[in-house]
Amino acid sequence: MFYFDYIEGRKVLKSDLLSDLEHFFTTRELCLFSKEEDMSVNRKLVEDYFGVRMATNQPVHGVDIAKVEADKYFYEKTDALLVEKGAAYMNFGDCTPLVFSFSKGAMIAHAGWRGTAQSMAKVAVKRICDEYDIKPQDIKVAIGPAICGKCYDVGQDVYEALLATVNGAGQGFAQRDHKYFVDLKTINQRQLLECGVEQIDVCPYCTACGEKLFYSYRYEKTGYRHSAVVKV
Repeated sequence: MFYFDYIEGRKVLKSDLLSDLEHFFTTRELCLFSKEEDMSVNRKLVEDYFGVRMATNQPVHGVDIAKVEADKYFYEKTDALLVEKGAAYMNFGDCTPLVFSFSKGAMIAHAGWRGTAQSMAKVAVKRICDEYDIKPQDIKVAIGPAICGKCYDVGQDVYEALLATVNGAGQGFAQRDHKYFVDLKTINQRQLLECGVEQIDVCPYCTACGEKLFYSYRYEKTGYRHSAVVKV
């Protein structure tokens, strides 16, 4: 279950499934990245809170995974960060944040429609299992705030590409008023279940509708982003 907490008086979102991992998803109250404004003060606030400098990435809507190394804090052209020791954050507009927790570390992955169509969730699970010799059942995943299936209409080509990543239609897919709708959180959950992950927490909040706690590039065309943050 997701719940709200506060970091230095700023509202953040956490998952009780990941109680053994320091993590949170930022809201508008603690923006760490914007193309329109310098957010270094907010990043320093989080780094001071953690006591370590955070690594981050440049997403390219793929499935490449980088392992965070000591004294390296920026990773180009990668959509997942594997953290054994230290802290990292990743920025999102409407795409789906995936936070993985396991005995040897954590991972943040960026799963927009392109990444989801390439099965980012399954690629991440395989990397973790292969590298650390653990089973999917031993991995916990929090699926963070993202655009919901009622708000996210796509072309037929995208719809069919996403449909091909799971076993049949059903949850996460809908057609109405001659439009195609997908719920990336649900599709990622299905991908995780299909590769053996059982411990999954899905955030109920949409980035586009509802309380406007997060940023939506699709509906606001904003340069501001919310973030997924972990510390191991």
